[in-house]
Amino acid sequence: MSFHHQLLIITRPLQKIVRRIACKLGLIDSNRLRVLLYHDISEEEQGNFYQQLIWLKKDWNFLTPSQFEKMILGDTPIIGNNLLITFDDGMLSNLAVSEKILNPLGIKAVFFVISEFVKINDPYDARNFISDYIVPGSSLKEIPGQWSNLKWNHLMTLIQQGHTIGHHTKMHKRLSECISESELEEEIIISAEEIELNLDIKLKHFAYTFGDISSFSQDALLLANSKFSFIYSGLRGNNINRISPLAIRRDAAASQLQNNEYRVFDNKLLDSFLDGFGDFRYASSRAKLDSWVK
Repeated sequence: MSFHHQLLIITRPLQKIVRRIACKLGLIDSNRLRVLLYHDISEEEQGNFYQQLIWLKKDWNFLTPSQFEKMILGDTPIIGNNLLITFDDGMLSNLAVSEKILNPLGIKAVFFVISEFVKINDPYDARNFISDYIVPGSSLKEIPGQWSNLKWNHLMTLIQQGHTIGHHTKMHKRLSECISESELEEEIIISAEEIELNLDIKLKHFAYTFGDISSFSQDALLLANSKFSFIYSGLRGNNINRISPLAIRRDAAASQLQNNEYRVFDNKLLDSFLDGFGDFRYASSRAKLDSWVK
């Protein structure tokens, strides 16, 4: 665990006092609309993930994607603590998490998938794709053994369970590094249309890859806006006070270890992030993203 994370956990009691005073003085809004970002949830982590959701349920209202849409568009007032769950990359473990944990708890999520990754049937080819594109720079032996991909039939199952499928590009490229408009169209538009055709659905949600501002661009955002109504970043923040649906903030809820496996955050650490004590680190990136949609 990083020193920064350890410090947030240690100072959690003080943070609660600071937030309580700030809300009473009107310095910050007590209402919250936040989005959690997960990736793979290994079988070993499923118990921790379940316990984390049970803990969150005590203070947070889990939104369906359609409820979130209405709030971010301003059609429904944002009152209290509201949370949307999302998963990136389309890992096969997401199906088990849905069936074992999300569905019994009545939680509906958005699963952002990579169109070329979904099409892979051979497990070895799937691991090669992960090594080449999802965790670029990693060798095949550095990819966790259980990692594999959701396929078309799995996505249909998720839809039948009431979940929402979103788009996460064609090849998991950094969109800021696409050198032509045609390459951007392949990554964002044409690949999304292939998903729609195979699943007979209309995609409205798009999450750009890697999540940081340097991995996105204004050109990519404008193109994505021609297809999608809701665009998600990986920048921490509260989605209130008329935040654009094209610049949605998300809070990572797990850390990626040196062996590339994910571990869900300690509840005190996640609580600190949901209270906004990590938001300041992303202020300039959020401002840049917001400037692209004005």
